[in-house]
Amino acid sequence: MKTMKYVILNKWLALIVVAGLIGGCDSIFGTKGDDTTDEIFEEGRIDPTLVPDEIGYAALLPFWDFFDAPTDVYIGYDELVYVTDRSGLHLLDRAGRTYYETIELEGAVSVTQDRDLNVYVAARYDTVITAVDSNLVWNLPAVYKFRDINKGSPVAVDTIIHPFDDSSRPTASAQRGRLDKDSPNNHEFVEFTDVTALYDNTIYISRRGPQNITGQAAAPDNIVMEFQQDPDREEGKMRNNRLIRALSPNTPSLISAVGPGAITGLAGPPQSEDITQDRSFIIAQADTDANIPFRVLWINAEMTPDGLQFDPRSELLSRDTTQAEKFLYDQFRFTEPSGLAFSADDRNHIFVTDIATDSLYLFQARGVEGVNPPPGSELERAQSVSFGGTGGGDRQFRDPSGVAYFDRIVYVADTGNNRITRHRLNTDFERN
Repeated sequence: MKTMKYVILNKWLALIVVAGLIGGCDSIFGTKGDDTTDEIFEEGRIDPTLVPDEIGYAALLPFWDFFDAPTDVYIGYDELVYVTDRSGLHLLDRAGRTYYETIELEGAVSVTQDRDLNVYVAARYDTVITAVDSNLVWNLPAVYKFRDINKGSPVAVDTIIHPFDDSSRPTASAQRGRLDKDSPNNHEFVEFTDVTALYDNTIYISRRGPQNITGQAAAPDNIVMEFQQDPDREEGKMRNNRLIRALSPNTPSLISAVGPGAITGLAGPPQSEDITQDRSFIIAQADTDANIPFRVLWINAEMTPDGLQFDPRSELLSRDTTQAEKFLYDQFRFTEPSGLAFSADDRNHIFVTDIATDSLYLFQARGVEGVNPPPGSELERAQSVSFGGTGGGDRQFRDPSGVAYFDRIVYVADTGNNRITRHRLNTDFERN
C-alpha cells in the first residue's frame, strides 16, 4: 500500500513542479486556481483524440490502475470513492489519491453507503461453528457494516452472516441444516452478490446459491433480502425484516431472481431533501446455465393495504422504435450482467456492465438505450452511447464487474485490467 501512496504522491509532486514553472504566466494563461484547473485535478484530463465525433463517452485520464482485480466501485454521499478488490476495501478521493489505508476483507465484491455515511461491504467471513465441529472453519457470505471510515477511524458495527441472519431460519437447527462439508448444497456455496442502500438507510442484499426450493419456510438462496436498523439491539445492528419472495428463484420472467448478480436501488448521492422514497429496485440475473430473455429487470415496489407489494414493470416491454433502436427489455440484450448503477439525478439513467461482452450499456428509465440528441441536433432518436469490447484500450474492458455514477462521470471496475476507468459524455464538456 505504501508503494501506491508514493507513486501517487510523486505524480502530484511532478504536477506541482510544473505548476511552479508556469506560475509567472498567470497574467497570460489565467490563474492556476480557477474552476477548470480544479476539475482537471479532480476528474482527470481529456485526450482530444479519444473524443468521438458522434455523441459518446470519452475517457478521463489517467485511469486508476493500482488495484488487484477490482470488483466494485461506489461514490458515496461523502463524495469519496470506495473500491473493493482482492485486498479488501480502498478509500480514495475523487482525484484517485488514497484517503485511508486498505481495510482487508476476504472476497469483497460490493460496496455501498447509506445517508448516515455507514459503509456496507459484501464479502466473506471465516468462522468456527462449535455446535457442528470445533475443528472446521466455515467460509460464509457476509455483509460488513462500518461507520466513521471517512473520518479515518473505521468501526465495524455489525456483520450480517448467512445463514444466521436469515429471518426464515430462526432456529439453530434450521441454520445448521446445510452445514455439511460433503453436501453440494452447503452454505459455503451461497453468495451475497451485491448490496444497495435506500433513502431510509435500509439495505437490499442480493443472494444466490444452489438450493432454490419454493414453498418452504426457509427462503430459497436466489432472493433479495431487506435489512433495517434493529430497534431492540445496540446502535448500528441490523435485522432481516423482509425476504422478497415475489421473485421466482428458478423460472425466468419479468419478476424473477435467477442467479442474481447485481442490484441497485433508485436513491443515491448526492444528499438531497427530495431524495426518492421509492423502494423499487433493478436486478441483474447472471445465471449462465439458464435461458433468460430479460436479464436486467426493474421491480416496482408499491405500498398497498396489505403491505409492500413487488410487481414487474411491464410497461418496459413497450418498445417504440421511433424513439430508439434498442431497449433495456430487448430479449437477450445481455449475456452475463455483472454491475448496475442508477443515476440519482434528473437524468435517471441506468448503467449495466456485462462480463460476457466486456461492455458498458446506458439506458433511460423508460427503457430506451442511449441519450437524447442535444438541442439543435438534426437527430430524432436517442443515440446509443454504450461501448466496450475485449481489450485494454480506453474504451475497452476485461470482465467489468461494477459501475458507479456521480456528477456526470461513470466509473467502471475493470476487473481484468486491474483498473478503475472513468468516462464522461462528450456533450457534457460544454455544460460548465
